[in-house]
Amino acid sequence: MRVALRLVLNVLAWAVSIPVLNVCMTALERHRILPVSGFVAAVVALVLLLWAVAIYWRCVPSAPSIVARVAYLLIFVAAMVLVGLGALWAAFWTSVATFGL
Repeated sequence: MRVALRLVLNVLAWAVSIPVLNVCMTALERHRILPVSGFVAAVVALVLLLWAVAIYWRCVPSAPSIVARVAYLLIFVAAMVLVGLGALWAAFWTSVATFGL
């Protein structure tokens, strides 16, 4: 599998997991199984952040110079922020469609 395809598929899986986690956590909270407190939300955010770091580590190709590596990092971070914002938007509307306001 090409590196670019592997990177895109991993970022797509990361983005899809955000609405899925939101719906699951909201369902657990609404059924009073697990209250989504600050600690639980922080753990979920940390897992998503570590997953993003793993995607960068495994899927972004290495570069011969430090300038190129920093450029790859900046592009990756900017892309992940944009994808994350889109995933948060999708998570909000998925949650509204599933549970209402």
